[in-house]
Amino acid sequence: MAYPFNQGWRPIPGSRSPFICRFEEEEEARRLRDNLIAGCRGQAVEDLFCGREVACPSGACYAIESRSPMNLDARDPIRAASALLGDLTLIRGIGEATRRRLEEQGCRTIADLAGDPRYCRDAARLLESIAEGNTRDIADLIGRRRRRSDPLILEASRFHAPEDLVFLDIETMGLFSRPIILIGLARVSGGSIAVRQYLARSVEEEEAALSHLLPDLEAEGTALVTFNGQTFDLPYIRDRLAHHGIPADLDIPHIDILHFARRRWKNTFASCRLEALEAGVLGVTREDDIPGRMVPEFYKTYRRTKNPGPLLPIVEHNRQDVVSLARLFAHLRGDGEGGA
Repeated sequence: MAYPFNQGWRPIPGSRSPFICRFEEEEEARRLRDNLIAGCRGQAVEDLFCGREVACPSGACYAIESRSPMNLDARDPIRAASALLGDLTLIRGIGEATRRRLEEQGCRTIADLAGDPRYCRDAARLLESIAEGNTRDIADLIGRRRRRSDPLILEASRFHAPEDLVFLDIETMGLFSRPIILIGLARVSGGSIAVRQYLARSVEEEEAALSHLLPDLEAEGTALVTFNGQTFDLPYIRDRLAHHGIPADLDIPHIDILHFARRRWKNTFASCRLEALEAGVLGVTREDDIPGRMVPEFYKTYRRTKNPGPLLPIVEHNRQDVVSLARLFAHLRGDGEGGA
């Protein structure tokens, strides 16, 4: 097979081709798969995972629950409002030069703009969003005026209590219009992170898994936190909901920490992939993990052999993704215990 290298490409002396590294990684994963199959013969999904079958009108799936220690800072609307109100440049027409001039005239907060005919309309809208704690509109405004990676969006998330934040990650059978086989979500409260994973034991259980997810996403006050979820997870979920004809209102606040991670660490680490950041920032080293690209292969092996062994690394991979997502969120936001 001819690889699509750029003409004139030469390996660095002593370095290893990324294709060789990828091949070795996949071979190691397949050895793990074979060992799991050998060790789990005669067992069922229910024998391997601590969980229960959950049913709804559209069918059933398997819910797996786990818990580990973690803390997030308490809801702090005063801190969030103070950070937003003190930034005059959130108002259209105000740049750095205008901000300095307004501050010299005694205008210190956005509330001070209420009587200025040039800025009062936009100021009133933002003041209303702050009073309501409407983080979706606030984040949209900051994204338009700045970037989606602006730290003010993380400050605005303090309008939400920790238990209102839903951390989400999905595993799929492909990159587009293929079934979702595992949905992992977590909430932090009482000093711990509770992870719930909806496993589709067959692709026919996808609809049930999606149906069980919706109450968490549609609950009042919920804010969604993902890693690359604005590009992948949420659009993918919307597509699969539409495929099954399931109505849903997912117009909720959404914080995609990939944007903030790139802003913080793009010059520190060679990669801003979740696994690279959890190793470099959180000090997490995964054992017996599989690359995300191999999830479909492992799932197909499980379905073909009726042996649940290949599901073990899929479920653990997803669980670790959700936990690391929450801890990176805490680290980026600067919470007191940094997500420890």
